[in-house]
Amino acid sequence: MWLRRFLDEYALASVAVDETHLPLHRRAMDAVQRTLYAVEQGFKVAMEGILIAIDRDLIDLSKAVVGVGGSGSGADTALVARLTRTAEIFAGDQSKKLEVREILALPLEKK
Repeated sequence: MWLRRFLDEYALASVAVDETHLPLHRRAMDAVQRTLYAVEQGFKVAMEGILIAIDRDLIDLSKAVVGVGGSGSGADTALVARLTRTAEIFAGDQSKKLEVREILALPLEKK
């Protein structure tokens, strides 16, 4: 799988995060969660992973990050997003607002 080779070659760091919040599972975020899930389950998972890492201060907001997600059968989605905290995804300031910059991989068929 090309995505696995890409991640193995370019992933400079990874951190396991246990017992964390799930920013898109709060009641106020239902519409956001459903919208991201409508694109693809892995899309929501990749975006949520980025938000968790930023909210926990595991990523410097000035760094470029590839978010990877998938379903129970493995990773199949990769995206590049503007780094922002969960509290600022709808910010009035355009420079802080959530933005997907590039979709690197997305399955053709939804599961």
